Amino acid sequence: MIVDITIRIFIAEENGRAIGYIFCKLFERPENLFNYANRFLQIEHISVHPDAQGHGAGAALLQRVEELARELGVIKLQLNSWAFNAKAHTFFESFGFEKIEHRFWRNL
Repeated sequence: MIVDITIRIFIAEENGRAIGYIFCKLFERPENLFNYANRFLQIEHISVHPDAQGHGAGAALLQRVEELARELGVIKLQLNSWAFNAKAHTFFESFGFEKIEHRFWRNL
């Protein structure tokens, strides 16, 4: 069994039923010629069952990750979201997340 101590997964439950989860990973990158040193929690996945959305499960999951960040001495959270997911963007922005870059791709 491989254990990665940089990964945390939290589950939101209601009446003994899993209704959502958040998966995050701690990144610690040293300074190099191209980047400053950077230490942050990356939210890799967050999902709440559609029937449970809008009732606080997603907020509770994000708050738990914020608590973890403070416990680890991390001052930055980061996440990625697909461009089409406007509902998620509104949710993230309500928690103070800001859009910082655009990613482009092209199929050949």
